[in-house]
Amino acid sequence: MNKHLVLIKRYVFLVCLLAGIGCRNPAPEPAKDATPAKPTAPASQASPAGDMEAGAAMLRILNAAHRSGGIMLRGECGVLGVTESYRMKTPVIFEPLDKALQEVSARYQNIYWRESPASGVRVADSDIKARLLRLKLREFRVIEDREADAVMAALWRTPEVTAFLRRNHVHFSRHTGTPRKVISPPMIVEIKNATVADILDRIATGYRQDPPKVWVYRECDDKKETLVDVQMK
Repeated sequence: MNKHLVLIKRYVFLVCLLAGIGCRNPAPEPAKDATPAKPTAPASQASPAGDMEAGAAMLRILNAAHRSGGIMLRGECGVLGVTESYRMKTPVIFEPLDKALQEVSARYQNIYWRESPASGVRVADSDIKARLLRLKLREFRVIEDREADAVMAALWRTPEVTAFLRRNHVHFSRHTGTPRKVISPPMIVEIKNATVADILDRIATGYRQDPPKVWVYRECDDKKETLVDVQMK
């Protein structure tokens, strides 16, 4: 009986196909002794076993605490530029802030952090030089109505920064496209006698988002030059 039913369904489908009528292909009859397939777990339910980039973990920690600030880490030079050096075993604790960052420092004792009203939360790697971040500018002023990359690009074009990059053989490993217009009114940053890190703090807090912006700085040494990657996230 089942065999005749299958033949009839195939005949009907073939007639519809030849006549140009929209017919769905009949599903094959399931075998009676077939074992039901187990449902696939959603991608978000990842196994606790594994790890994640420490920079990504620290960004989530600051986001969960609704804090702005900066993350400074030593990276590794590769084909794609500066890549992550540190990883955290999962599951990672993301809150409360103090406990979460203490877990990071316990895993990597060269990574420390502090918080202040002026700079927000600064997470720093004692193994990096970060001389660019300590460079002081006499004045920085910009009016920009695009995303953070455009504001930072204006910072990298200042005479003090371009001279520093050339003199110290420092290169950026990432080049971004033209940011979209997203700010109204435009971002206005005006600051004097401030370091590059201080200016990045000002840019991060100027976006007034929740969670606030966090800048992430990575650097690595490649032969006689230093590669840096700075992102506002």
